[in-house]
Amino acid sequence: LEFFILKVIIPATNHRLATHMTLQEFYVWLGCNFFTACFPGIANLEDWWSTKPISMWEGAPFRLNKYMAKARFLQITAAVSFTNREHPTFLDKFHDVRQMLEEFNKHYEGKYSPSWINCLDQSMSTWPNSSCPGFIYFPQNHNPNSGNLYHSIADGDQDKPILWRIKLQEGKDRPKDNNNMPQFPSDFEQQTTTSALMLEITKPIHHTGKVIIMNSRFCVTAGILALHDVGVFGQALIKKYGNFWPQHVPGQQIDDYMRDKPLGYAATLKQIVEGKEFMIHCQNDDQDTTTKIMSTHGIIQPDDQHIKNRFIDGDWKSFRYVEPLSRHNQSKHWVNGFNKQRRDPVCLEDVWTTSWWPIRQFTFLCSIAEVNAINSRARARKENADPLLAFRRKLAMDMMENQTGANMPSLPVLAVHVNERAVAVAHEKKTRPTHTGVWDHAKGTWKATKTPYVRLKCAVCKIDTRMYCACNPAVPLCERCYYNHEAEHNSQM
Repeated sequence: LEFFILKVIIPATNHRLATHMTLQEFYVWLGCNFFTACFPGIANLEDWWSTKPISMWEGAPFRLNKYMAKARFLQITAAVSFTNREHPTFLDKFHDVRQMLEEFNKHYEGKYSPSWINCLDQSMSTWPNSSCPGFIYFPQNHNPNSGNLYHSIADGDQDKPILWRIKLQEGKDRPKDNNNMPQFPSDFEQQTTTSALMLEITKPIHHTGKVIIMNSRFCVTAGILALHDVGVFGQALIKKYGNFWPQHVPGQQIDDYMRDKPLGYAATLKQIVEGKEFMIHCQNDDQDTTTKIMSTHGIIQPDDQHIKNRFIDGDWKSFRYVEPLSRHNQSKHWVNGFNKQRRDPVCLEDVWTTSWWPIRQFTFLCSIAEVNAINSRARARKENADPLLAFRRKLAMDMMENQTGANMPSLPVLAVHVNERAVAVAHEKKTRPTHTGVWDHAKGTWKATKTPYVRLKCAVCKIDTRMYCACNPAVPLCERCYYNHEAEHNSQM
């Protein structure tokens, strides 16, 4: 996402600043916000820059003057912008965040490969009142209970979920034209609302045969069949809403059939719907409850590793979940678990105070990235995840003390012997083809390698990369150094 910061956030923010902000200064500003979010209860943000001695009775426990002046911090906070797109001719209440949300999803789509089984659920970005677009209020006991609803997908390898795609529910504020058609249509507008959502949010894993676990909000037969058409195996918990069961689900007949069956008894109702096999997996997993799952895959095979005990009629009884229900019960809490981890003990959104709604969406994305970083590192090390506040505090210090761009050496000038290569070549970020290594000056191309994705050291910062600038393919450049190289060239024009 740093490329988005370099290309969008910093230039858009600098349009509003008299003294332009650098990448290093942006990280310091972000680090100050992360650091203050480690200490809830400091009502006045300016206490962090107070000239008064630190007191155990009032004010902030530390001072940030060493890292950034208060005036500069407030200037950047007032000027920060998350889009460089022109305002459309129609009203789009989500304009200030739309590009940022697109880039967030694009980043994970390109950089992360989800596990074979994933969970689709909902996340909330808090906002105290209905002044924000897409506002939703949950009157029931729901924490948080007001703000913006994001449909979210996470996988949960090693019980350390990583949330890799989100979709903001725009509701009645979704911009439409005079014919009541959406101004930003998806590729699946011909589907029903829920089916289109299911297809849109699973788009990165279409044609992969991966599994999506969903709760009863998504028990839509048309959506399950539509997922099957694009090579995704969806399964959703079935519930009766009001007096109606979902289409092609004879819920009452299933309940009547399963009523006298013993605890743990399982069966599958198979139907052919639109030429596809549509299954309803059922299992008695409580004394008076039959859990039903709709899907286009799965077999009634007991999972020996998933044994459940129930206290019935004064005695303990055990049974084994069958495969579809075992998958559902083991995966259904991944998004909720992720959101709990994001908020325990202190959520970044709750402490990073703001009265500008786009910043709240930015903090929401930062809180997701924060937990993803914690869990991905824990997965790689096969260790327990770091405590949220301990990780946040160290991350904040690293950002406040960063020296990005300081004493950065200039791009080395290497001769490119390619039959009098043209002097004027456009600067463009490119990626080396597969099975290629270092540049062969004699042949004017890269040397062939057996390994498909060989990374070379960036000529400036020594980070492994496959990128280069079109002006000189012999010089490997990482994304950050390419941007500095391009900026240096533009400044000389």
